[in-house]
Amino acid sequence: MKITKLNADSSWLWEIEGVKILVDPWFSESQVDFHPLFSKQFHLDPQPKTEDLERPDFIFISHPFSDHCDRSTLIQMDPTIPLVCLPGIAKKIRKWRHFQTFLTLEEAPFSIEKISITSFLDLVHHAYHVKDSVTSMVYAPHGTTKIRQGFSCDVLIATMTSYHLPFYLGGTVNLGLDKALELAKKLSAKTIISTHDEQKKQQGLVARLSKRNYLSSNQFKTVAVADSFEF
Repeated sequence: MKITKLNADSSWLWEIEGVKILVDPWFSESQVDFHPLFSKQFHLDPQPKTEDLERPDFIFISHPFSDHCDRSTLIQMDPTIPLVCLPGIAKKIRKWRHFQTFLTLEEAPFSIEKISITSFLDLVHHAYHVKDSVTSMVYAPHGTTKIRQGFSCDVLIATMTSYHLPFYLGGTVNLGLDKALELAKKLSAKTIISTHDEQKKQQGLVARLSKRNYLSSNQFKTVAVADSFEF
């Protein structure tokens, strides 16, 4: 398995037994949740151009928020590329009338399943187990606290950043370093790779009320933008 980091946030290219999967592409200058006065974030670094990317075989969207599911980026992609995502995310993207094919996790031609146990209202803390014939990884860009039993992985991709909002705005979004280390222990992960740790410019109500704590740890491996990790 080979994973390539496409930006400092949480956009990746996964290569699984010859299948190329573009993950959570957000390459526009900024992203808005609900309204710019509520929440707007900006990348600080130049982003890849969609026309410069090799055409992926599939696109995987892990969460419905615009830093994972960015409309302005996705509608630049070839509409014949199949999208893989949870049904609630597919419902959102179908409204754009762009992509032709949507696959559930069970229908994907590579092994991926949601292993996090989340409430109906928790759209933030999804974790996905991905494997090929030899290796496996778990992708949990916001972290997660409860997972189904019986899963392990070689690589955990998770955040070191803690990101707290008042409870009425969703509470803790990114669970941070300690929870990532706890998750790695549960999964017996050999390697932890950081994701979703970009220090972005923020505007709006959320920016004023949020508390972010950017940490680092020598227990994490940092993959630089445009670099790859094979396992």
